Formats: sequence, C-alpha cells, structure tokens
Amino acid sequence: MIQREEQRARLDAIAGMAERFRARAAEYDREAAFPAENFAELRRAGLLSLTVPEENGGHGLWWGDRYGEYYEVLEALARIDSSTAQLVQVHSHATGFISRRATDAQRAGVLRRIVDDGLLVASVGSETNPRSTRPGDYTAELSPDGDGWRLTCSKFFASLSPAADYLLMWVAVPGDRPYPERTVTVLVPREAPQVRLIDQWDVMGMRPTVSWSVDIEDLPVAPDAVFGAPGSWVTDDPRTFTLGFTANHVGAAQGAFDLTCDWVRERPYLAGSDLTQHMLGEMSSELFAARSALYAAAAVWEGGDHDQAELESIKALHLAKRVLLDTTRRAFDVCGARVAFRMFPIEMMYRDARTFTLHFRDELTMRELGRAEIEGRFSAKRALDSSEMPSRNA
Repeated sequence: MIQREEQRARLDAIAGMAERFRARAAEYDREAAFPAENFAELRRAGLLSLTVPEENGGHGLWWGDRYGEYYEVLEALARIDSSTAQLVQVHSHATGFISRRATDAQRAGVLRRIVDDGLLVASVGSETNPRSTRPGDYTAELSPDGDGWRLTCSKFFASLSPAADYLLMWVAVPGDRPYPERTVTVLVPREAPQVRLIDQWDVMGMRPTVSWSVDIEDLPVAPDAVFGAPGSWVTDDPRTFTLGFTANHVGAAQGAFDLTCDWVRERPYLAGSDLTQHMLGEMSSELFAARSALYAAAAVWEGGDHDQAELESIKALHLAKRVLLDTTRRAFDVCGARVAFRMFPIEMMYRDARTFTLHFRDELTMRELGRAEIEGRFSAKRALDSSEMPSRNA
C-alpha cells in the first residue's frame, strides 16, 4: 500500500510538470539544448534518485519487485517529452548500476553526494563513430599505473554528457578474456582537465538528449573511482536496459496518440468521420498491446526469471518500436496536412520516434529471438558477445 501511494505521488508530480515541459520542448529541440529547466523541476521533486536503493536515500526502483514502478515513471515522462525521459533513463541506469556495485566507502562518499545534491551521471559506452565504416566495436581499456590506472579513450553518443556532473565510462581492464568479462565502470568528473566534450549532435530527432562525443586523454584513475569487479555487469547484475527503451517508446506513442485525439475532438468534421474513428480505434488497440507487453515483461523481471524476462523484454521492445513508428506516422493521416507545420508538436514527435527507434538494430534482436525459439535457450546478457555491451547507441 505504501509503495503504491509513493508511486502515485511520483506520477502526480510528473503530471504536474506536463504543461511546462511541453511548452519548452520546441525551443530545446530547435537549439539541441539540454532541458535544464525540466531537470531542475525533477530535482526539486526528488526524482533523480529513482534507482538508488532506499537505504542510500533513493526510491529503490528497478530492482526486486519494483521494476514495473520504474517503467511507469519512464512511460509517464515520455508521454510528455521523450528526450527528457531518455535522459532520466540514462542517469537512472548509471546511478542504479553504481549504487548496486559500490563499496561501502563509495556509497558513503560519491554516491551520497550524487543523491543529496541531485547530481547527474551520464552512462558512456558506445564507441560507434558516426563517420566510421566499422561496427561499434568495444576496445577501450585501462592501463595499469601503480596502484591505479590511466584511461585514454574516445566514446560517442554520450547522451547527457555536457550537462552531467560525472561520466560513467564503460571500459575494460587488460587481459585475454572476452571484453564483457573484463568490463568495469569508471566514474569520471566531467570537468576533469583530461576530458574533452565534442558537439557533433546535429541530428534529425532526439536533439535535447545532447548526445555529444567524449575524448579522454591520459586520465589518472584512482582505485576508488572504479565501480564493480571486472565483468560484474554480466556475472553479478541481472538487469538489462531493454524495457527502459520500451517504456519510453510506449509513452511517446501515447503522447502522439493523445495529441491526435485532441486534434480530432476540436474538429467536428474529423470527429464524425467513420474513417477517422476506425483509424483511432486501430491505433488505440496497438497501444494497448504494446503497453500490455511492457508490463507483462516487467512482471517476469519481478518474478526473478531473468533470462526469460529479457526474452520477453525483447519482444516488448519490438512491438513498442513498431507501435511508436506507426502511431506517429498515422497521426499525419488522421490530422491532415496542417499538422505538418512546426507550430504543432507532431512533426517533432515523428522525428524523435524515427531517430530513437534506431538505437537497437531490430533485425539483430529479432534474429536473437528467433534463434532462441529454435534452440530453446537464451542468456539475458548474451554474455560473451561484445556487441551486446550496455549503452550501445547504434
């Protein structure tokens, strides 16, 4: 009962921000600017520690029996503003991971400051150079340096990075084992002199995610800046990021559907059309299917069968991507040519949907799903395949 009351308070707080978030969206999109005012509101509402355990001052979501609550929050945010929701997801995944892997000293030190001061953490893993003709291989490694390490690397698609207080860098320790088994995370202050942020984020959609590139040159890394033993993301942490993206897509699709219905209600010639009513009925049914898949998969996570939960999450993500793309496309068919003017938000929603759904290559995840159906086995982390590292963006 207490958990549901707390969740109601979180969702009510987000609903109270909706009008202001929507009023700012066009400018943030036009300027490709971090939604600073949105995050100031989220910070005041205490919604930047969603995935930090309660004993460390957070809400305790995305763990145990509280997966569904986390995805409800992301969906509610994405219904208002998909880019802001994605940035909350990036920060929440980073803080959720480090809080579960932190030592007692790290929890009492840097994690306490992150929670108490509402500091932002960007999760930085992708090495997919937009100009490269190669796939997004992972190669970045720490170099031994006395009792600590040194780090030189280049990363791309680093959402939130120019606004973050810390960058959580996914790199590996040296060794002969597969890259995922050597992976650790390093918490780097964004303003460290060895860190250089590069603004290449001139893209079609999701512009306020400010997914800049990051170069780090010969950064000293103290032992207490490393979170998790090598490979702990694969071996010791059951979670994945899949349903976070699913929740965002479902919420964004609902937001586009809401706008479409509002448009139709204001125009009796559309509201009375049998064809319009038919299209809205189909869109509503597709949304129901995607949302049902999202929370069915969340329930499997809460049940503790993590391999099966990720398998169901892949199915839900596939559905949500299709529904988001279909909803934003069909909104133009329902509303007509006037809705293409940029004074209306649907064209931004369309660009955001097309951009964000490229995050994972659907044909690769569907191949995994098909192979799992044939072989009758599946591993949630696909543990030895470096292409399945966290924070992959292309």
